[in-house]
Amino acid sequence: MGQNQGPAERALLDRTWRGYDPRAGFPAVAAAAAASAALLYGRWALPDLLDFAERAGALAVYAMVLAVWLGLLGMLLYRSVTYTYRLTDRAILTDRGSFNRPEPPVWLAELAGVEVVAGWLGRQLHVGRVVLREAGGREVLLTGVRNPTDFADAIRDAAAKLKSAAP
Repeated sequence: MGQNQGPAERALLDRTWRGYDPRAGFPAVAAAAAASAALLYGRWALPDLLDFAERAGALAVYAMVLAVWLGLLGMLLYRSVTYTYRLTDRAILTDRGSFNRPEPPVWLAELAGVEVVAGWLGRQLHVGRVVLREAGGREVLLTGVRNPTDFADAIRDAAAKLKSAAP
């Protein structure tokens, strides 16, 4: 029964996997550090804020800083654990965990373009985004990819092999 399977019925063969690299969160961590420093400095530098802190409780400012860090670290941990980008012989499968809607696969046969987007800091940290464009106009953004140029090249190679093997 399994001998006469066509290409659409066979299993997808993995080529490589990528996920969200924690280094991609560095800009958010830097912004949170700056906000934390400003809040903590303001606690002592501004007398009005000091009076407010004494009335409302000395820990009010610290609670705000703690909440920022807990939210940020939770987001980075969630993305690092759940975001996966799986390149197979016929498609790119994207999974962003249970808090996001399922993403339909990007079929390599329908892939019209692959672009790497990374700012100056992203290039220094070797992380960035890979933008996949389908022939139908759909765009899929893969965020926080480590070595995005290498991953984009692997996607282009897999698409070229698939398209050259098609009858």
